[in-house]
Parts: sequence; C-alpha cells; structure tokens
Amino acid sequence: MKQGVRRTALSGLSALTLLVTMGNAEAQVTILEVGPSATYNNIQDAINAAVVGDDTEIRVQSGTYTENLLVSSAFNAGSLTLLGGWDFAFTQRDSNPNNTIIDGNASGQVLGLAVTGGSFLIDGFTITNGFFAPGGGVFVVGSGDGKVTLRNLRIVGNSATAPGFAYGGGLKADLIGNQVLEVIDCRIRDNEAVSTGGSSAIGGGMNISSLGSARFLIQNCEIDQNSIDSDGGSRWGGGLFLFAGENVQGQILDSYPIDNEVLGSGADLRGAGAYLVAQGSASVNLERTGWILNRVTSGGSAPQLEISTNDTATVRISDSGLAQGDEDGVYAQCSGSSTLQLVNLTVADNLGIGLDLRQNTTSTVSLYNTISYGNGTDLSTSGTIDSGSNLIGVDPLFVDPTRIDYHLLIGSPAENVGDNSPTGGLGLFDFDKSPRIQDGVVDIGFMEGIAEVFSDGFESGDTTTWSRTLQ
Repeated sequence: MKQGVRRTALSGLSALTLLVTMGNAEAQVTILEVGPSATYNNIQDAINAAVVGDDTEIRVQSGTYTENLLVSSAFNAGSLTLLGGWDFAFTQRDSNPNNTIIDGNASGQVLGLAVTGGSFLIDGFTITNGFFAPGGGVFVVGSGDGKVTLRNLRIVGNSATAPGFAYGGGLKADLIGNQVLEVIDCRIRDNEAVSTGGSSAIGGGMNISSLGSARFLIQNCEIDQNSIDSDGGSRWGGGLFLFAGENVQGQILDSYPIDNEVLGSGADLRGAGAYLVAQGSASVNLERTGWILNRVTSGGSAPQLEISTNDTATVRISDSGLAQGDEDGVYAQCSGSSTLQLVNLTVADNLGIGLDLRQNTTSTVSLYNTISYGNGTDLSTSGTIDSGSNLIGVDPLFVDPTRIDYHLLIGSPAENVGDNSPTGGLGLFDFDKSPRIQDGVVDIGFMEGIAEVFSDGFESGDTTTWSRTLQ
C-alpha cells in the first residue's frame, strides 16, 4: 500500500487531504482541523464544511468548546469522523476524553445527529452541560441505513428537563429502519431526565427506542449516578431505558448500570437501574453486565432490572450479577410467545426478591446455572419455569460481599456442578472474561473458578470487576 499526503483547497480554505491507494482502488479522506491554531475555530464550522458523500475526518485540539452541534439529515452518504485530543501542531493525539470538552452551555443539546445514511463516528470528548428534552447530551434521530458510533466519550452532567415528557438525560436515540447505533467505551454519568409538569421521565442516563430492522450495541460502558424525576407521571429506567420492537437486534456487553436513582412520585415505576421492553420479533442479548446499588429514593420501589417481553421477542441474559439493590434484583413479565433465557447469573443481597419471574400465556422462561442468595426472598415464580442446576437460598461462600466481591471461596457448593448445555447456551466467558468450563463442568453463577488462596491466607477477590474505572 502506498500513502501520500497533499494539500488541497476546500471552500477557499486550506484543508489536508490524505490519499490512500490500495491496488487500483483509491479513497480520499479530507482532514479538517479545529482549534485556536487551526483553520476552524469552531467544531460546527468544520462539520458544515464536510461534503456529503465524501470521507471527512475532523481533528479537534484539546480544550473546551462551547457549542451545540448538529449533523443534519442532509448527511446521508460518506463518512464523518470527529476526533478530540489533538495537540497544537496536530501531530500527536491524546484520546483521553477529559482533554477535549464540548460544553452545551445549558442552552440546548450538546450534539444532535440526524444521520440518514453513511457513517458518523465521534471519539475522545467530554459532552457536558446540555439542557434539552429529549436528549440533553446527545440526540440521535432519523431513518434510513445510517450508522452512528459514540466511542470513548464522557457524557456527564446533562439534563433532559421539560414540563412534558423528559427522555434521555445523557443520550436519547430513536432508531428506525436499518439504522445502527454503537455506544462503546463510554461513561454515562450524572445525567438526569426531569419532568417538571408531572409527565413521564424515562431513561436518566440513556433512552433508546428502536423499530424496523435497527441494531444497537452498548459495550464496555459504565452507566452510573444518573436519575429520573417526576411527580405523577411514569418513571422508567433510572439509568437506562430500552425499547426493541419489530425486527430489532440489540446487545449489551461488559457494561455496568451502577448507583442510579429514581426520584419523585407516581404509581407507574419500573426499573431503578433499567427497564427493558422487547416486542415483535426483536432479540436482545445481555452478557457480562453488573447491576449494583440502583435504588428508588422516593415514591415507591422498583427492581434493579425490569424486563417485559411480548409477541415472539427473545431476551437472553448471561454471566451477569445483580447485587445490593434496595428492592428486587430482577423482575420479569413475559407474555405472548416470547422467550426469556437466564444463564449463569449471581443475584445477591437485594432487599426484596432476588428473582421474580412471571411466565404468562405461551411464553417460555428458563433459568439455569444461577445463584440467588442473601436476598429478602431468593426466588418467586408464577407460571411454568424451565430450570436446572441453580443454587437458590444456599450459601455459595462468596469471598466478601461487604466489599462487593462475589467470587467463590474454596469449598463453594457452586463449583463444577452446573449444566454444560443449558437452555440459552453458555457464554464463552464469565463476568471476569475468564473462559467458561475450566475444570470440565461449568460453575454456577456469574464467575468461573475459585478465588486463589495465597500462602499467607489472604484471598485474591478482585472488587474492581464491577466497575471499569473509566475516565
């Protein structure tokens, strides 16, 4: 592959165009620079200069930019990449999102995206001080087959506040058609959705509604200390609300809703950590997720995770832990011909019911290789539940729950007694990303293997696995 760099003119201004040649195919990436020493002082000016259908990379110097950015529906082809953390000379980049801040000045959304085709990627920014409903920090809306990737971002301190409906304090996304949304390596923290007029407040950190054949991925994200607040209206998902309908496919991997909160009053209260609704023929898969300390501060009680399935939708959750909630761990209501599969969970020390599973009509609910212990009530079911190789109400010998360490000690009754072929299938890795089935038979619970015992008698329980310690 040969590479060359050349300067070209763009709208009377100089820009840097990277020409990449591979065989007989050529692709040009136009590079625009933003900052005090660059062609563009504002990020929005560079976005406006991008040519639809071309491939454009916008490089932004470290610093703070007080702006409310918009990528309009006119963007329907090509690619647009927005990268923060560049130095004064644009020769080196530090992608730490703390270095480059987009401040919405409490005057609107920080970033609005109406991408209808092509692809948009933003990486290496803090998005803060947005004030708008829906989507105080980031709002993704539109139809078509566009792809939006939010990567390596801090979406913090944003508010979706309105007298009416308040949706998505940090992020609101409405996906239709074949749209794709990826949220990867992001910290969604200290955002709020507040209805001041008694209407619904839904999704303090994130609110994603998807129809058609849309797809979404949430991976390596921490969703913490977000809140919803309404007096009289629905309050759904203190940290996260997800709706998947029609033919949607969604995944949540290696992500952690932690310490989210529900405020206010109102009878329709669902999911202190998250509320997940799957309908139609949608399919949603959650693997290696951790839920802890999600709570309702006023106006009732709610589980850390609430699930509602209907029609022929499928939801699968594996290798995940739910602990220390102020009410239930998981509450699931399954109807129609839908399917819920729970595999290798650890549900512990919730004040209410650890697992509350409701099977209705012709739905299918299965529970395998799961620990439920130390909850107010460890398991409550109605209807018919397909289950096997679970450890319910039996002390599994956790390392140290007071330090949020739910690894297993030597002698645990959960060791090597699980089902290697459970309904829903085994995950490839446990919550720690260690391979499953280390000694011939899978362990019960979200961890595989026993905590090492050193010669001095101390245990090696690692409490950091519940949080990635993001920037």
